[in-house]
Amino acid sequence: MNNLLFTALLLVLLYYFFYYLPHQKQLSDPHPPKLTHSLFTQTEPIKDSPELAELKSKNQQLEKDYQTKIKAQETQITQLQTQIRDLVKRPCQPTNSKSTQTESETELTNTLDTLIKEIQNLNNSL
Repeated sequence: MNNLLFTALLLVLLYYFFYYLPHQKQLSDPHPPKLTHSLFTQTEPIKDSPELAELKSKNQQLEKDYQTKIKAQETQITQLQTQIRDLVKRPCQPTNSKSTQTESETELTNTLDTLIKEIQNLNNSL
């Protein structure tokens, strides 16, 4: 039974590949006609109108502005990255602790406090 199925399958495959498939290729037209109507679909050429020229110039200006903003942001990013690296290299020092402040820092804060109070008094008097 298995031999019979095998031979039948073999005969069908031989028929398909050696007779049916080459015969189908011969029947199909090897050179289909070329389509020429696609060349004539545009009726009028596109003219450079003043609006188009204005939009192109605006587009170029926007692109230049965009590029300058990107460059500015990139430089700012690199500056911030260098600042971060510098801050990471420094040891952590508490800034609000009274014991670590030097005399010049306390003198500066006292001067700033008095200056702020005097400015507030001047604003109130006006």
